[in-house]
Amino acid sequence: MRTQSALRLHDLGNTLMLKKFKWFRDTQGSFTIEASFVLPTILLSTIALLFLAVYVFQTASAYQSAGLAADRAAFVWDNSKKDPITGAFALGEDDGLYWRLHNDSVSDLFRFVIPNRAAEISLPAKGPSGGTGPEGKLQRAAAVLASEWQGLMRYRNSGIMREVSVDLTKPFHSPTYVENKLAKDVESNAQAQVVDPVETIRLVDLTRTFIQEIQGRIEPAAALQTMVEPQTVPEAPVVINSHNSAARYLQTLVTGTEQTVQVNPTTQRVVDALDGNAVAHQAFYTFSESQLRGEQLPKDKELLTNGAVKGVVWHFFKQSKHTQVKLSAGLRQELERQGIVIVVHE
Repeated sequence: MRTQSALRLHDLGNTLMLKKFKWFRDTQGSFTIEASFVLPTILLSTIALLFLAVYVFQTASAYQSAGLAADRAAFVWDNSKKDPITGAFALGEDDGLYWRLHNDSVSDLFRFVIPNRAAEISLPAKGPSGGTGPEGKLQRAAAVLASEWQGLMRYRNSGIMREVSVDLTKPFHSPTYVENKLAKDVESNAQAQVVDPVETIRLVDLTRTFIQEIQGRIEPAAALQTMVEPQTVPEAPVVINSHNSAARYLQTLVTGTEQTVQVNPTTQRVVDALDGNAVAHQAFYTFSESQLRGEQLPKDKELLTNGAVKGVVWHFFKQSKHTQVKLSAGLRQELERQGIVIVVHE
């Protein structure tokens, strides 16, 4: 009896075990369970990849925009009248022969002695794109950039190397779960070197022809003869003791005449000496920097902008009671940025 009871219990246990394993081996509903785990993962991964693709596209667009803006600015740098896209300009429109000396941030060459900030503008470009200085050229090239880009455009003159650099940035919005994986801003930077092939060819050709022209033209004895002290008595130096005497000396120096030029319908500018090349020369004997910044500089800046003169040169004369002409570094840099040449007579 005990043996039969044990067999029955054993058979009952086997039956229950078979039913249990049969439930585990049943595949009904398994697809729904697996999909509930896999599909959200696939969906989130797909969305993340889409935003990654958008981020890569925005980054590539930023580098393309920065490089294009830098190349355009460098391409038309030798003439502020050129169209920044096509490079076209009207016949006779240029920045003059000596713009590289007085209107190209030459003071950057001495930044190791005098702290000097590079010419730069903020993006997006605001205001008119006039002017022939470095800021005006950067403003004109930045005007073709889309307003969505923010950043800076800079120009640095290092003598042999002249460089335009562009830094762009734009906010990038991404989902919260990938915000830590992707940057919050799209950033890019690009540089372009300013090349001047016409000026390079001109200098090389001048050097080549000049050496050939002077070679053998003068003998060593004749060269020594030029160093002999003159027998005639030199003329007495010109005495500058007032603005009028400085203006008369300036008119003789540049072969110019005093003329009144119309700055705008309501303002006139008396030019101390206007030479044959339409360059205005101004004499300053007694002055203050506040007066120069507030009265003289706006007039001459407007003369350059509207094309009434081809250039402006400020001549500073030392007063007899002073040992030298005192001009602050800030005023010198401001005049240079506005395209005004400084000449100091001491």
